[in-house]
Amino acid sequence: MFSPHERLWFCLRAQPKRERIAYDSLLRLEEVEAVLPLIRYCRLRQGKRVWTIEPLFPGYLFACFEPLVRLNAVRYAQGVAKIVRFGGRYPHIPHGAVDHLRQRLGPENLLTLECLPEPGMEVKIGAGPFCGIDAIVRKYLPGKERVRILLEWLGRQVETEVAAADVVIPDPRFAQTLTVGTTREPKPGKPAP
Repeated sequence: MFSPHERLWFCLRAQPKRERIAYDSLLRLEEVEAVLPLIRYCRLRQGKRVWTIEPLFPGYLFACFEPLVRLNAVRYAQGVAKIVRFGGRYPHIPHGAVDHLRQRLGPENLLTLECLPEPGMEVKIGAGPFCGIDAIVRKYLPGKERVRILLEWLGRQVETEVAAADVVIPDPRFAQTLTVGTTREPKPGKPAP
């Protein structure tokens, strides 16, 4: 079934709403590596934009261990409901698949979904001729990857369009900004937005 000293990745089912507890308890086990993929996204709650972080695969996480040595320790770790199996067989996940997932998630095991600008949203222009200017979104134009904005220019309100990649949406939860679209490097001699 399993080769001695072979470390394999397995999918684990967590107890309801206890993925983080399972993850923390697995990290405390010797010779066990764990990954709890998380997703961070923006949603409206009571009319306000709220950043939410939750498991990317609700109820599941991944662990790498030697099954002949650590199977029971993992199975009975706090927060773990069971190791996913089909019949009496524990399927393992290829190392390459987990490596690819970890590469996408980064060191914090976190995937951030970019927040799209919505009408009425206050934004800052991060590049182009209006760089650094605050504006209000009038309309997002997905087909063109552009945003129609309203800004104050030379003492009057002007409506114009800018590239969606140039619009920076303030992230109140993390006190940093989130850029919609592709990230652009600042030109030499110009400050970053």
